[in-house]
Amino acid sequence: MTGSGRGGGFVASSTAVVLKDTRPIRDRAYQNMMANSVYEYLINNNFEMDMKHSITPKSLKSPTQKDFVMMFQWLYRRLDPGYKFTKSIENEVIPLMKIAGYPYLDTLSKSQLVAVGGQNWGAYLGMLYWLVEIAETFDAFDNKDYDIDEPEDTGLNQIVINYITKSYSAFLQNEDDYSEYENEMRVAFEERIAAIKTTTDEYDKQKQKFEEELQDMEHSTPSLAALQNKGEALESDLAKFQEYIDNMEKRKTKWRTMLENINGELIAMEQEFTTLEKEKISLEAKIAAQGLTPADIDAIVGQREQLSKAIQTNDAKSSEITKKLQEKEQLAQQALDSLDTAAQKYTSLGYRIGILPAGAPNCPESKNFEISLSAPLAEENLGARPNAILDGLELRHEVRPALQKFRMEVAAKVHKAQDESIRLQSLLDRVAEVLADKRDQLDTLEAQISAAKITYDEAFETMTSDASSSHAEIEKLERKIQAMRIGVQDGRLQLEQRAERVVIEYDHVQHAAELIREQMQRRISDYIEKIVGFKLHVQAELEAHENFVVDELERQSKRSTGDDMSHDAS
Repeated sequence: MTGSGRGGGFVASSTAVVLKDTRPIRDRAYQNMMANSVYEYLINNNFEMDMKHSITPKSLKSPTQKDFVMMFQWLYRRLDPGYKFTKSIENEVIPLMKIAGYPYLDTLSKSQLVAVGGQNWGAYLGMLYWLVEIAETFDAFDNKDYDIDEPEDTGLNQIVINYITKSYSAFLQNEDDYSEYENEMRVAFEERIAAIKTTTDEYDKQKQKFEEELQDMEHSTPSLAALQNKGEALESDLAKFQEYIDNMEKRKTKWRTMLENINGELIAMEQEFTTLEKEKISLEAKIAAQGLTPADIDAIVGQREQLSKAIQTNDAKSSEITKKLQEKEQLAQQALDSLDTAAQKYTSLGYRIGILPAGAPNCPESKNFEISLSAPLAEENLGARPNAILDGLELRHEVRPALQKFRMEVAAKVHKAQDESIRLQSLLDRVAEVLADKRDQLDTLEAQISAAKITYDEAFETMTSDASSSHAEIEKLERKIQAMRIGVQDGRLQLEQRAERVVIEYDHVQHAAELIREQMQRRISDYIEKIVGFKLHVQAELEAHENFVVDELERQSKRSTGDDMSHDAS
């Protein structure tokens, strides 16, 4: 199929290849699909306004004859806007579809075109659907919506296509000067190259900006390994600190029990010592009043020595207890020093990670995680809980969850920074690839421009050298061409008139051929009926003759048998 433009006539080969229609045009779902496509195309392209005829989706399922005629005429004019319908629809559809190259002409029937619809509607709906597909292809071509694989930048190809199109049009108009179109192409190439250079410069600036941002982010963001090491160190210190506090709690409980036991022993010893003193005084009074014997006194002295030994023993125990208390106090002081060191380290790390003091960037609202030890070895703090010593600060329930939450936030920020870095690196890689492609295109264009310029310079020199000798001949040829144009115009008009007469004559001949074909079919039908009648007549005559022969043979047989019997009797 060939087209001479959407505004001119539509011409196709008259020898269209007829194929068997393999489409499921009788399938209800396929018919609905074709009907919906045809209806949408008609409505979206102002069919009702152009034809002054309204349609509905039902018009594509059970159409009237007028619906079909309007739809066919409108769709065919989408292919050939200059065509005028002058005949009845049954006499125009098949010739026009043959000219259009419809491959399924065997599905169309002139007799069915008189009243389209019913069981044969699928074939004609398929024909309308085929016209819609061709019209959509023409629309896409007019809109330059070509469904082909093209490079990303098609502007350069379009410049060359415009130059070729204009030059070819000038050639068809017998023009030999293409310098205007070459200048347009050169200016378009220069503008395109300038635009590409501008885009390349912008990409370079964006790349530099992205690289600077990436470097700033790399310098400003600590490494993940350092952050992880710091986090692990903080966790380890926090665990050790918590373990140390738990041990101190256990030791304080033991010390409290031991101190209570020692105090109880001291009180018991003091009571025992007081009792012994009282007994001693009482005994001395009794001895003075009663006048004891030396043996009694020796016994009393022995008892006194025993009491002295018991007192010495108690004094030794008291010294030992005092020594143990001093050791315990020394251990408690060492523990206090370690606790103070851990608290200072905790405070330093807290200021570094931003949770101290209250109101720091990473400190939760209305929270203060600053540790302040309030005389843990004072008498009023003996046996108190850690939060009382730490001014109400709960290490396990407040500080530790806050530190874990801060660690998770730091890890999230690290992951976010890594994702942002990866995204920027990917964007930088894509920009670099696009920049490399643009540079390659620029190099290719510069090479093409250089080659075109060399070719242009050579052609221009050749044309300049030949121009002086060709002017006279050109003028002579122009006069001949003018005369030839006049002759060609006359010949074209004659050929168009002849073509119209041939088409009209072809229609008449085709119509006459149809009439002759119908007459021949009727005559052949009459001949067949006569031949069949003659055959039946001959068959009946042969059967009658056969019966006659059989009867004659039987009579002859009977006659011969009777003669033989009479001869024997004689």
